[in-house]
Amino acid sequence: MSRIALALSALVSGLALATGAGAATAPNFHLVSYGGDRWTNYDVTAPNTQSVDWPVDLVFLGNATKSKVYNGLLWIWGGSTIYARVDDGSGLTWVGTGGRKNTLCTDTHYRLYADADGFLSNLPLGRYVIGTAHLDRNECFGTSTFGFNETAEANVAARARAVWGAAAVQEDAQFMPDGTPTLGLFDNVNWATQGNHHFENDGLPTLIRVP
Repeated sequence: MSRIALALSALVSGLALATGAGAATAPNFHLVSYGGDRWTNYDVTAPNTQSVDWPVDLVFLGNATKSKVYNGLLWIWGGSTIYARVDDGSGLTWVGTGGRKNTLCTDTHYRLYADADGFLSNLPLGRYVIGTAHLDRNECFGTSTFGFNETAEANVAARARAVWGAAAVQEDAQFMPDGTPTLGLFDNVNWATQGNHHFENDGLPTLIRVP
């Protein structure tokens, strides 16, 4: 990334911290248990809180790591750090990430979560990372709004199809690879609006297989 790009990314990250979506609540916030692992079904604005940011609606599986996905999708702009709690068999830990955006000011923004080695792993998913997706609208100037998760999820899915092929992407998956229904597993359907925080999530995640 060029020095100019890095400077602009830092500027936008600062704006996100100053004018971001802010605290929200979700009555269905909890830990998901799947394949021997656990993770929160939303990310949160700070560790040890239930001040949610966005619902988990992305799973990159197969041979995925955070760095492989970020480098593969090639969206270079960063964002403010948000947190999730994960357990890959060694105990629950809070992890944070700024994620990546596809452009500036009005953008699609996704964040990926895994523990210190950069991935989670179990039999159904192989090496995998979980993620959230949302839109930032007018983040740099004017009245900012955030959320619209289904649109953002579809944008990430479209980018993943361009990189890894259509067969790699299962958008709004009703079942995990082992047949577990996703709707009850993720339990994060949310169509509420709280201030400038617009939840639009159908509870069906997009599964993306990374080679």
